[in-house]
Amino acid sequence: MDQNNEANQNQNGEIINAENLNIDSTLEKLSQELKSDETLVLDVGNNYYNQTDTIYDKLVMKGYDVKKSFRNGRNQILVSMKKH
Repeated sequence: MDQNNEANQNQNGEIINAENLNIDSTLEKLSQELKSDETLVLDVGNNYYNQTDTIYDKLVMKGYDVKKSFRNGRNQILVSMKKH
């Protein structure tokens, strides 16, 4: 994903800190805040505990459109609703 496209997506959503180890609470917050027309950025940070892959897998299984990103030295997951 190019920087302009990613910057446009970040303007449409908010960044949620997903660096904590409570993945279920992070996913709950995401499901409450994500609207159908926006993209949320989950900032996973340094990924010390490999939570990026776990969060990614759980979101894919729940039917979200998910992309991994690495920006400014931090792991991020871009999440949006799948278009039907």
